[in-house]
Amino acid sequence: MFCPNCKYEYKPEIKKCPDCGADLVEKLEESKPVVEKKQKLVLLCTTQNLVYADFLKKTLEKNDIPCLIKNEGGMMSYPPSYAKIYVPEEKYEESRKIKVQLVDDL
Repeated sequence: MFCPNCKYEYKPEIKKCPDCGADLVEKLEESKPVVEKKQKLVLLCTTQNLVYADFLKKTLEKNDIPCLIKNEGGMMSYPPSYAKIYVPEEKYEESRKIKVQLVDDL
């Protein structure tokens, strides 16, 4: 099951997204990749706050910076799941400044 808003995957028995409250779906709609395959990605940050990760992703994309969130672990994992946020290498400094302006070190 997937959240159509957050794009996170959940176990089949979960029916609503615990982050945004949306009804989960069995499949996400196909969309064009935001990050081109030929771009070299670098790690911008790691966070356990998945809502923050989604907020940062949306803010970066509004500033024409494509990014990729890789969700590590799962909802029931220990330690708790966390997200790694990657950006194109050439956009790293601009991305880092936006991240610091939003919430600094969350």
